[in-house]
Amino acid sequence: MKKIVHAVCVPLLFTMLSLPVMGQTDTGESLSEDSSRDQVELDPLVVVASKSPRPLSAIAAQVTVIDADGIREGMAEDLDGMLKYEPGLEMETAGTRFGATSINIRGIGGNRVAVEIDGIPVRDQFVIGAFSNGGRALVEPDRIRRVEVLHGPASVMYGSDALGGVVAISTWDPSDLLTGNDKSGWLGLKGGYQGSNNSWFGSGVAAWGEGAHGFLAASTVRKGHELDNYAPADIPNDPQDWDSTDYMFRYTYDTLSGNRFRVSAERTERKARTEVNSQLGYGRRFRNTTELLGDDRDKSRRLSMDYEFSAGGWEQAVVRAYNVVHETDQLTREERARGARPVKLERRFFYEQDLSGMELNLSREEQWGSSTHRIGLGAEWLRTDITELRDGLQTSLIDGSSTKTILGEEMPVRDFPISQTDETGVFIQDEISLADGLWEIIPALRWDRYKLDPRPDRVWLEDHPDTEIVSATENQFTPRLGVLFHLSDEWTLYGQYSRGFRAPPFSDANIGFDIPLFGFRAIPNPDLRSETSDGYELGMRRIAGGSRFSLSGFLSNYQDFIESRVLIGRDPETGDLIFQSRNIGQAQIYGIDIRYAQDLGEWNEALSGWMLNAAAYWARGENQDTGEALNSIAPPQAVIGLSWVSTNDNWDFAATGTFTDSKGKSDIDNTGGERFATPSWGIVDLTAGWRPNQRLELRAGIFNATDKRYWRWLDVANMDSSDPMISLLSRPGRSFSVSARLSF
Repeated sequence: MKKIVHAVCVPLLFTMLSLPVMGQTDTGESLSEDSSRDQVELDPLVVVASKSPRPLSAIAAQVTVIDADGIREGMAEDLDGMLKYEPGLEMETAGTRFGATSINIRGIGGNRVAVEIDGIPVRDQFVIGAFSNGGRALVEPDRIRRVEVLHGPASVMYGSDALGGVVAISTWDPSDLLTGNDKSGWLGLKGGYQGSNNSWFGSGVAAWGEGAHGFLAASTVRKGHELDNYAPADIPNDPQDWDSTDYMFRYTYDTLSGNRFRVSAERTERKARTEVNSQLGYGRRFRNTTELLGDDRDKSRRLSMDYEFSAGGWEQAVVRAYNVVHETDQLTREERARGARPVKLERRFFYEQDLSGMELNLSREEQWGSSTHRIGLGAEWLRTDITELRDGLQTSLIDGSSTKTILGEEMPVRDFPISQTDETGVFIQDEISLADGLWEIIPALRWDRYKLDPRPDRVWLEDHPDTEIVSATENQFTPRLGVLFHLSDEWTLYGQYSRGFRAPPFSDANIGFDIPLFGFRAIPNPDLRSETSDGYELGMRRIAGGSRFSLSGFLSNYQDFIESRVLIGRDPETGDLIFQSRNIGQAQIYGIDIRYAQDLGEWNEALSGWMLNAAAYWARGENQDTGEALNSIAPPQAVIGLSWVSTNDNWDFAATGTFTDSKGKSDIDNTGGERFATPSWGIVDLTAGWRPNQRLELRAGIFNATDKRYWRWLDVANMDSSDPMISLLSRPGRSFSVSARLSF
């Protein structure tokens, strides 16, 4: 398979560089970015890079765009499905119980990637031990109008959370669904089945508009099971039953002067019950365990108001206020019947973030002498209240006696004190057009202030009576400079330097746990420094009739990465192992990204309706303190897709091949234990759609049509090579999906 990957990637790269007619995808525009089925969208407007709509050709960075048509036609029912054809964008996974938890961009993931829904941030992920994982709640695919991904450090626009990049999701407004409709109302209904996890789903979206008023209401219900992995029959499976519900309401009011006021409310809930059979009897931790069950619930509520306007010379402006509450409640039931003293354990994990914020963004165009300036200003404030708690009960299976002391911890406990953070940011950017638009210079500067205010309560103080907590205040300036040179109406060269930073998180600054039975203790670190990065990118792109092309090379140097809960030694008095979050020096990531999309009808009229899409990505990463590879880097990957749409738009078909290189041992850091080296793999997905009339669309898909057994590296990167769960984290074999959509 490795030869196959090379055989695909090398000719693909050569072909993209040599074809004279090729047009640009963007700096990274995606395979699924087209907003029409029969032609390449030329120079689309994107918001993520400047926080105001700008042509893609004016962006000195890589931006991937995935729109609603691409999501629907690819039959994506979650974020994992949306990103599957985007090399360089990966999902990070936390085992069979918790599944996909975060997004990885160019080898940087977790809370180092900013994720926003309609300009509103989602909460941070927090993980402690094997039984507690609070992930990042996102949004239903049917709500999504567009996903824009800004690759690389982006702190100048998005502050502390954007060290690795930004994922900006925008959802439907009523006017989006009513445009082109001569009626005042619109209703869309969708239902279907997804074979990869044996799930059923149904959703409805209704929009109504009258005069200046617009209303949107939507709901989605899903019910499914564990991923249909390719594990051998003799490996115990981890069965899972889950269901989710999502409700959304939106009201818009358009003023006579063209301004828009919008109020949105959304509520989501997901429940999952998992039997973690694969871990029974495994290793020291589970050698006496005979039953392990997880019962998990995630809830989120989002309220927001925003006003888009133009006034006082500012051509585009938006002011936004919001409140978001995310709650995770996870219950683990473990039975240890093989132990010398058989017991039943119940552990509860509660994690909540309450985010309240305001934002103001302004932009205007000015003519100063022979140069044109597009000036952007912004100010943001975000307050986050964070609460975490672990509780538990241990019951004897012999006499029924119970205790709240588990492994020497007296429950309940907090792993960090109740905390409040305040983040304030102000930025300015100037897009300067010189020499009649031949050159564009884009300097930008941001100032951020981050304040951490821990608030220890009785639960924290009882468990950590002698622990000194850490308060922190960080001030940071982050610059960015972009340069574009337009070789012609079609070709553009660009370069960019961007500074990134991430303030010490609440959980790392004040992490604290004490497990006397094992002699483990974690302590806060008052000397944690902010993580920083210097990102460099050079690229070229071409936008021409019916085609897009982009090639970018990037290099990012990271300093003072914060590694959570590092073993730093033993307490000389007690002999306990001491853990602490620490800065770990320097790391470097570099690579290339190439994309190409071509309407084949532009080459020959006989090929009208056919579209070619291709993308390839390669990256390397190194911990420069140790010389070891970074395990967060995914292997090289190429994606090639060929699609067709009938002249009457009634039929469409797509075949997409994904080819991924192996993760060789030389690219893996095994110092923390030997990791499973994933082999190379290649799969083919087939999708088709039929629209017998304007109201009905039927879709069907065959995924992994060749029934290949394979693993994605980031699903298993943090696991020991002997972990029995690795077999269960193989991706689904051949699966089938169907859906039907009605609109009125």
